[in-house]
Amino acid sequence: MTMRRFAPLLAAGLLLAVAGCTNPFSTTQTSSTAAPEEAPEVKAAIDQFVAKYNAHDADGVSEFYADDTNFRWIEDGRVVYEGRTAAVTGLTNFFAGFGDSRLEAYDVKVSMLTDESAVASFKFSQVVAANGQASLKFEGTMSLALSDRDGGWKIVVGHKSSNGAPR
Repeated sequence: MTMRRFAPLLAAGLLLAVAGCTNPFSTTQTSSTAAPEEAPEVKAAIDQFVAKYNAHDADGVSEFYADDTNFRWIEDGRVVYEGRTAAVTGLTNFFAGFGDSRLEAYDVKVSMLTDESAVASFKFSQVVAANGQASLKFEGTMSLALSDRDGGWKIVVGHKSSNGAPR
């Protein structure tokens, strides 16, 4: 093989070797696209939201609902409340009829989208009960789209899905 024919093969081989040493799918991100750090305030807001719910404090829970025209609360794939006012009214009525109800949130995961927005998801267990009578227990997953505004983390869209029939 002559040197003129060998040189292009050698150059191509070296380029492949160098390219093979770099990872085109590297997980390192540049500072302009790096995900924001997780804010512990988001997890704390979820904990406070659940505590107000378990205290049957509809006004307290409503402090976590964004006063936004895009606010929606969805359950099992169905929009049940369009707007913050409708959600607060519905929650007030629920607490009046089912005063012994409780909500437990666990396995909370928060994904920061920006410094001012996050998505949280968690598993839940909910007991719906009225005045010591028979109760129903639901389990499922809840997802919340949150925004940091008006002095705290607010729910813009909530989605609650149960895992089938209550027990």
